[in-house]
Amino acid sequence: MKCLEHNNRAVILATVTPLTFLILSIFFFDIPLATWIDSYWMVRFPVIGKPDIPDILLITVVILTILSWTGYLYLSRLNIYDQRTFACRVMGTILPISYGVKIILKWVFGRTDVRTWLADPSLHGFHWFAGTEDAQSFPSGHMLVFAPLFMVMWQLYPKHRVYCGIIWFSLGAALILTEYHFLSDVLAGAYVGICLYQYVRTLLDKKIYKTTPRN
Repeated sequence: MKCLEHNNRAVILATVTPLTFLILSIFFFDIPLATWIDSYWMVRFPVIGKPDIPDILLITVVILTILSWTGYLYLSRLNIYDQRTFACRVMGTILPISYGVKIILKWVFGRTDVRTWLADPSLHGFHWFAGTEDAQSFPSGHMLVFAPLFMVMWQLYPKHRVYCGIIWFSLGAALILTEYHFLSDVLAGAYVGICLYQYVRTLLDKKIYKTTPRN
């Protein structure tokens, strides 16, 4: 009974804490941080804000999904069911799901992106169920899609957590410093991505795969 209560408290804490910080970011941190980046960071590194990076997220998702299921089928044919097999199946399952979720959430929240806000501050905010091209900032699609992949590496391959954490943090920082997203967009993307990962992993954990991490 005590163990159950402890688990419930842990779940509540893991839910409330990031949501609280997310709300604080929306109301108190996003605008000051974006203003500082535009006033100081972009002045020193103006080239960062000029190019429009092509959106190849969908292509990346398709390629990684195909590779993940190819790896899963190959290992299964060899009758190998270890953390590699499990990782392939998790990634192959979660990638298309996360991409679909990000499309829906961006349309639902319809938040103006940083560059649009800088051009016209009056447009800032959430335009519910009206996510147009310039109002699809929340949550960050890249962070939402890649967060589950980072979680796979983080939990199944603890030996590489340092590298995983550095790449994960660098992705979030890059999305903010290039004025593509507000801080809360990145936090929301990471949070939703982690939740999706935990849900998919819970379903797949019921299978027979052994997921003991390598040391």
